[in-house]
Amino acid sequence: MLEEDWRGDADIVLTTYETMRDLEFSLARVDWGIMVCDEAQKIKVPTAMVTKAAKAQKADFKIACTGTPVENSLTDLWCLFDFIQENLLGSLNEFGKTYRRPIENLDNVDNEVLEQLRNLIAPQVLRRMKHDVADLPEKIEVNHCKNITISSLQRHLYADVINHYRKLSEEGNQGAMLASLHSMRMICAHPFQLQPNASIHESPKVDWLIKTLEAIKAKNEKVIIFTEFRDIQVFLKRILLERFGLNVTTVNGDSNTSSKKGLTRQNLIDRFQATSGFNVIILSTTAVGFGVNIQKANHVIHYTRSWNPAKEDQATDRAYRIGQDKEVFVYYPSIAANDFDTFEIKLDRLLSSKRALADDMLQPSRELSKELIEMI
Repeated sequence: MLEEDWRGDADIVLTTYETMRDLEFSLARVDWGIMVCDEAQKIKVPTAMVTKAAKAQKADFKIACTGTPVENSLTDLWCLFDFIQENLLGSLNEFGKTYRRPIENLDNVDNEVLEQLRNLIAPQVLRRMKHDVADLPEKIEVNHCKNITISSLQRHLYADVINHYRKLSEEGNQGAMLASLHSMRMICAHPFQLQPNASIHESPKVDWLIKTLEAIKAKNEKVIIFTEFRDIQVFLKRILLERFGLNVTTVNGDSNTSSKKGLTRQNLIDRFQATSGFNVIILSTTAVGFGVNIQKANHVIHYTRSWNPAKEDQATDRAYRIGQDKEVFVYYPSIAANDFDTFEIKLDRLLSSKRALADDMLQPSRELSKELIEMI
C-alpha cells in the first residue's frame, strides 16, 4: 500500500498497467477526475487481474484509447465499454446472447443486430484513421502472392500429416490436432523441418521470396520480414546470406532489452535504419510487433501469419507511420492448391473475417460481407 500523501501536490499521475494492478487498492482510494487508458486493449480480457484493477478505479470520466478495440471477438469490445460506461452493453452473458453470438455467427450474420450494436456504441466512439490525421503515402496490399502454387513435395508431406492425424485421433490422442496444424504451417513456410533435404525449388514460398527481394533490391529499398518461428528465422537468415550476401539482423525475444548485455533491440533496428540502400531485417511479430519505428523500410512481408489480425496490423505499422515518405507494400504470401484449401488459405480467410468484424463495428456504412469461414 502507498502512504496517504503519496501524490503530494501532483494533479496528474502517469503509471503502467502492471503498477496499477499491483497497487490497485492504493489507487482505488483516490477519487480521480479523469482516467485515460492508452493501449486499452491491455484491459480487454474480463477475467484478467489488470482488467479488474482498472475497473476498480473511481473516476468521474474514463477514456479508453486503442487502435484495436476488437482483436479476437466482440467480448473485447464489451470489456472496454464495461470499463468506460458500465452496464451500457449489459452483463457479459446478456451481451453474448443479445449481440455477440448473432453477429459472430458467420453462417448467418444478423445484420439487424449488428446495426443495433453500432447505433448503441456510436455516441461513445471517436474514431480517427491514420490517413485522416497524418500525411502518409499510400499503403498497398499486394494480393498476387496469396495464391502461390503448392509443390509436389508439399502435397506429399501434407497428405502424410493428415493421415497421421487421423490415426492419432482414432487412438484418442488429444494433442493431435494442434501438432498437425503446426506441421501444416511449417510445410507451407518451408518443408525442411519434415524433409531436411528439401531444396528451395520444392518450397514455392521461398522461391517467391527470393524473386520478390531481387525486385526490391533493384529499387534499392528496405524490407521487414515478420515470422515468429525461430527455425524459420534462422533458415531465412542463411538463405539471405547465401543469395544476397546480407548478414541479416534478427530481432526476437532473445534480443537484448538492456544495454548492459550489448546491443539492444533498438540499437539493432537503428543500425538497420542507418544502412544505405537495399537491406532486410527479420522480426518476430510477437516480440517487435509494437513500440518501435522502422520507417526506412517500405516493404513488409508477413512470411508466416499471426492468429491475431490486430497484431499483424500493429507489426505492419512499424513501417507505416509518421516519417514514412514512400509507398508501403504489404505482402501475405500464402501457399494454395487448386483441389483443397491449405492451412494458409484457411487462416487468411479467418483473419480477413476478424478484420471485417472489427472494421464493421466502427464503420456503419459497410455490410459484414467477408467470405464465410470454416475453420480447420
